[in-house]
Amino acid sequence: MRQNKARLKAIEARLGRETEIWVATVRGDGRPHLVPVWFVYLDGNVYFCTGKETQKWANLLNNQNVALSLPDPNATIIIEGEAHATPHQVTLQLSDYFYNKYEWDFRQDDSATWRVVQVIPHKILAWGDGFDEVEGIRVI
Repeated sequence: MRQNKARLKAIEARLGRETEIWVATVRGDGRPHLVPVWFVYLDGNVYFCTGKETQKWANLLNNQNVALSLPDPNATIIIEGEAHATPHQVTLQLSDYFYNKYEWDFRQDDSATWRVVQVIPHKILAWGDGFDEVEGIRVI
């Protein structure tokens, strides 16, 4: 149990430092869609921004199941979870986090109709992180 807590703490620290994460969504016909995005990790959830005009937004309207992965294949973190649009008040709070991390204010960026998506993790898989074996950490 102690190893699980230490591993989860290390995973959360890394999620706080990384700048890009890959998001996999599912199209209506079942084909996957995979793209890198900027993200914020806060209070156990992953948040990313997407335009309302994007394929990933269209996919999320029909299927909220997602998989996320950090780009390093030698220290892998994969998150399986459920994605939802954030309420307006949460979106406003997150704008500061995105600005502090990326110097980007999606509220002022008119290149898209931006939406903030919250991913609630159900399971985290990790390997290559100095712990003994591939392990799934169920987080809900």
